Amino acid sequence: MRRPRSIAATVLGTALAVLAGPTVANAAVVPVSAAKSCPSPGGSRISQASVPKGAVKIYGGGWGHGMGMSQYGAQGAARLGCGYKTILKTYYYDASLSQKNLDAPVVLNLASGASSSKLQAVTGTVRWASPTRHVVQPTGSTWTVARKTIDGRPGIALFDQDGKRRMFVQNASVMSAAHTGKVVNVYPYGGSSALSTRYDRAAYVGSGAGIKVTETITASGGHSAVQKYLMGLGEVPVSWPIEALKAQTVAARTYLSTKYNADLKAYVLSAGTADQVYRGYAVESVDASSGGNWRKAVVATANQVIVDGSGRTIEALYSSSMGGYTENREYVWGKYEISYLKPVDDSRWDGASDNPYRSWSVGMTKAAFAKKFGFDSVSSYSVAARGSAARLNGVKITGKIDGKKVTRTFTGAQARYRLGLKSPGFTFG
Repeated sequence: MRRPRSIAATVLGTALAVLAGPTVANAAVVPVSAAKSCPSPGGSRISQASVPKGAVKIYGGGWGHGMGMSQYGAQGAARLGCGYKTILKTYYYDASLSQKNLDAPVVLNLASGASSSKLQAVTGTVRWASPTRHVVQPTGSTWTVARKTIDGRPGIALFDQDGKRRMFVQNASVMSAAHTGKVVNVYPYGGSSALSTRYDRAAYVGSGAGIKVTETITASGGHSAVQKYLMGLGEVPVSWPIEALKAQTVAARTYLSTKYNADLKAYVLSAGTADQVYRGYAVESVDASSGGNWRKAVVATANQVIVDGSGRTIEALYSSSMGGYTENREYVWGKYEISYLKPVDDSRWDGASDNPYRSWSVGMTKAAFAKKFGFDSVSSYSVAARGSAARLNGVKITGKIDGKKVTRTFTGAQARYRLGLKSPGFTFG
């Protein structure tokens, strides 16, 4: 799921420093019924970040789009004794857990328009297939798929590491590499960036725009494709408390369930931050060597998804951190509210986490500020306190454009983008 800094980078359990943050408002807090051993999520004061230079002073907290579950907030909640069900009910207002059989394959889009792609057979042989031919790639070798025109027929060809052509298919035909249970490194664009995975089949299709690369995960070994996918998800460090891992697993499974493609009869999404961060065997191996809590969380919450008050599967948004408050969907993206994406004061839970972006500040001149929003000059700018109902009115800026006084309103996401901020969770000082 999209975030400026994926905390999958801390999958090895790297400790992150706890920073101070801004004071948050106490208005419009979502009521929560917490377990006796679990303290309420909010009610704590978070100190303000240092005063920035510049006439326009912006104080914010968190990193990401700011809606739904805070991953660092879940970490803090679990440390304080909260169970995953309480964590999820807190961040997704008026939502509950339900059982849903997710038995379709998972298709990961790895590349589109590549000129070449590589696959390294790490722990076993790989069986390549086309409509007319089969070849076996030896363990330890790296083979390349590249665009090629043969006898006037444009397509893609498979070359072994000695440069010998082993297979060719015309554009629109599929060339696949089956490797179930055997680790491979897929280099979608042929560079140094690889996906390490042992599930299940890489596929390559050529076109005039280049090569499309996908990885398909299917059911095997007593696990559904969705369970196998989740076991390789790198959204949070596997060293986190298991209740936080369970919360992440359910949220990720719920998000995945909304990506079903009826034409392909599969869940289709990217392997990066545009959807969810899939790291495959890189996560599985680290988890196995550190106790296997991530795998246990996936198995323990099997088939659990989050549904709204009407029983419909929700869009389970989450991001790295919120810095004390989650945001209402209408403030961030505008147009309309979503019943389960309400502002939640999670300052107490966040304070118990390792959140490195609890507080931050940005300063700039009025001239620079005006330019970012398309004004010649600005006379006033405002956004309501975090958690307040008035925040739904967005970011309001008044100034001059071509000599005329103009007032414009921007959503939190629009303002964040224009100002280059870590999140829409900000106020003006």
